[in-house]
Amino acid sequence: METPDGIPETDQRMSFLDKLTNLFASPGALFENVRQTGPTNSNWLAPWLIFVTVSIATSQLMLTSPSLSNQLEVMLKKQLSTPMEDAIKEGKITQEQADQQVEQYAKPGSAWFTMLSMGGVLTGSIVVLFALALFYNLLGRSVMNATVPYLKVVEVVGLTFLISSLERIVTTSLMFVTDSINASPSLVLFLSGIDLENKFHVALSKINLFTFWDLTITSFGLSTLFQRDFPKVFVLIFALWLLWSVFTLFTGFSLGG
Repeated sequence: METPDGIPETDQRMSFLDKLTNLFASPGALFENVRQTGPTNSNWLAPWLIFVTVSIATSQLMLTSPSLSNQLEVMLKKQLSTPMEDAIKEGKITQEQADQQVEQYAKPGSAWFTMLSMGGVLTGSIVVLFALALFYNLLGRSVMNATVPYLKVVEVVGLTFLISSLERIVTTSLMFVTDSINASPSLVLFLSGIDLENKFHVALSKINLFTFWDLTITSFGLSTLFQRDFPKVFVLIFALWLLWSVFTLFTGFSLGG
């Protein structure tokens, strides 16, 4: 039996526990099952919900450390200072109003901070999920001459959010160990002082163990879904990631998640 798009279909869906295990132990079996089964929203919905939950929980946990909380407040105030200064120059707000807004939005633990951070995680991650899946879907159609249902690509990207969840846990642990909000499972760990306004330090932060793991698993999933050779898909995905990293390094642009 086949789907309307020509993908062999089976009703033998894996349990979520099997998916979780196979993502780390046997990704080939997992993504072959994804390819051969019909639309399965739980493949992206469950990992996304786990990611959102872990992200919010680790953010709140970080605030239990006075040192990390203070570092975060300093960073947020610095980020807000430029747009506030521009608004004052344009006569949109007064200096007093600017100071009040900075205190309100940049104070970790405040109601506004909590709502904004939760909203950022929810909207940012869902936008990244569907936008990245759309990009990969178009890439498959144009470069690999492979036509698969868009939502199948969403499932593949969604499953990689489980890796992102684990990265959040490891990153938060490293923050506590190093007493730095800039800590991450990347080459910045070998620096004595991390300054993310330094482009060299930012470049080192992009050489991240979990990033390469994510790229590998994503390539594995797409090669299975598109029925293309893994090495070729991996080289293409890695090259695109490298170009994106260089672009964000020199422009400061980033997508939340």
